[in-house]
Amino acid sequence: MDVERAVVNECEALFFPARGRGANRSVGLLLAGLRSSTLLCRFSDWTEAWQSAGFAIASYDFKDDRYTWGADAGVATLSGLLAEARRRWPVRRPVVCGSSRGGLTSLVWAHRHPGVPVAWFGMNPVMNLGPFYGLAGRASSLNAAYGIQTKAELLRDVCPRVNPVDLAGDLSGLPLRSWQGRDDQVTPPGELVRFDAAIRVAGGAHSIVYGPGGHATPEGPRHQFDAAAQISFARAAECRTGAP
Repeated sequence: MDVERAVVNECEALFFPARGRGANRSVGLLLAGLRSSTLLCRFSDWTEAWQSAGFAIASYDFKDDRYTWGADAGVATLSGLLAEARRRWPVRRPVVCGSSRGGLTSLVWAHRHPGVPVAWFGMNPVMNLGPFYGLAGRASSLNAAYGIQTKAELLRDVCPRVNPVDLAGDLSGLPLRSWQGRDDQVTPPGELVRFDAAIRVAGGAHSIVYGPGGHATPEGPRHQFDAAAQISFARAAECRTGAP
């Protein structure tokens, strides 16, 4: 698999060049909140499908908790990935995606860069940090990400600026789609449904593609990584937005 490595904002970054259609011209870019274990090992065929469709891919391994959960360092790293991708290739406006907490981070990045992303899609994305705080190991992770000590601080100081369920009104102009396992106990569908309703109230377009199984694991489920459907969604968004 073709891949180039670099360090971006102190994180190990991966850059996969486009192949096939448009590979020698202006190409699409998938700006991904997905770790190398996902792209290189778990779902390498998914990565190759995007490359073959004429999309370059830029992603990173978050250095620690400060580089995920929608925290500022993670958002800055995605900006650094975009800048590095533009230095390497003549890429168009990016399609942004992510899985789980990477879905949250990529959506926060899209919110802070209106007019830049063509579309966003997520796989079992985190849509609300509040319920996570009580899960095993999550309090310490979120405390480290945001320099806080209590759930009260999270709800007061963090959630209003990073929770997708709270940012929906500002995201309503962006094509949005989520792939979600019906039995997911890590990111339960309920918060995704809340986000979907808020987007629709704001006049936006978000759809949920439900499938079997729970949260993505090394063994699956494959449903959340449906390359053909996600590429089709990205291309339709490019056409709809007239993205160069």
